[in-house]
Amino acid sequence: MGPATTLDVGLGAREVLSTPAEGRVVGTYRVAAYLRFPAGLVALTSGLAPRGPLHLRVAGLPALRPGERVTTDGTALYGTTLHGTRWSRSLAAPTWTGALPGGPHTPPGGRTRGRTCVPAPGPVCELGEWAARLGGRGPGLTPEGDDVLAGMLLAVRAARGPAAEPGLRAVAASVRTTEPAAAFLAWAARGQCIEPAHDWLTAADGAARLRAERRLRAVGASSGAALVRGLRTGAGQASGTDIQTARVGPGPEPDQLWGRSVG
Repeated sequence: MGPATTLDVGLGAREVLSTPAEGRVVGTYRVAAYLRFPAGLVALTSGLAPRGPLHLRVAGLPALRPGERVTTDGTALYGTTLHGTRWSRSLAAPTWTGALPGGPHTPPGGRTRGRTCVPAPGPVCELGEWAARLGGRGPGLTPEGDDVLAGMLLAVRAARGPAAEPGLRAVAASVRTTEPAAAFLAWAARGQCIEPAHDWLTAADGAARLRAERRLRAVGASSGAALVRGLRTGAGQASGTDIQTARVGPGPEPDQLWGRSVG
């Protein structure tokens, strides 16, 4: 496999890169870099990172520097190439979409109007309260509270189906947090997260779920473990079970806006 091989393109990355655009590198890390385009954020990662909605995974991560200009000559069907100053990566690779559990969905969740939740089935309304308590709080490039909230949003979206999305997306949009965290929250509300979280949701039995949980806990310094807490809490809320989630620390400091790890 050559160093320029593109492994897969997440659904969110595909959306951002589907039309010609110019962007900038806004953060670089050992196995990933964040690229900001007018349509949103893309995480260019090595194959060591899990599949995810924002992830454009390549076999060989190019040398990148913050502020570097990047362009895509994408098309509505498939992006052709992503270009940097001295490198390029093809976008002609499979589009990855995280699987969700099958089966019938329950009626739509609540709608939000400003800060007021319109009466409807409980989980979506309750998530607005959780977002106010957790959003932007805790350590990490994606703050720990946001990782918990992302797991909750994903679990409720999986249980309630597409009809719950407007309410969930409003909850995600209400959080004041870092740019990467906001992007991941928005996609969690749409039912997309990193691959081990989907493996957890779709596990056929307890052993498979335990394996998925172990993979999740290995992601980042604390992101994966926080996602597990959120998935458990969200699944409990969607099923009517009272499950408590751990508290997290205060909101992010200014120097946390671009931290050391990838969420």
